[in-house]
Amino acid sequence: MEQFEQRCLRIGDWIFEIKLVRAIRVSEYGQPYDACANISFNGSQAYIDSQLSRADKTFSAKDFATFVEFCQEMGISEACYDRYSQGQRRTRRIPIGDEQRQAPKVVNFPQSNSR
Repeated sequence: MEQFEQRCLRIGDWIFEIKLVRAIRVSEYGQPYDACANISFNGSQAYIDSQLSRADKTFSAKDFATFVEFCQEMGISEACYDRYSQGQRRTRRIPIGDEQRQAPKVVNFPQSNSR
């Protein structure tokens, strides 16, 4: 077995290219999971699809950072996903780079001194 590039694996006369991944959030494989998503790869882009989680276990900034790290490991330059808000689909695009290994930065706006 030989691994080459970031999404290819050779076994015998076959080359396996990873095109789709199913992600589950669980502490140990085989246990019930509380969130899942599918990630499909096309060139240097990834599309995160079917992201579902239990109402009491929402998708967090830590989860987001984990997806970014996974995309970096797979050699992805941009990931996108769709969100539905007020009945409308909105596409989000995330540039993936080495500097984004941390959780997304939260911007705090200064509070007004006026009373």
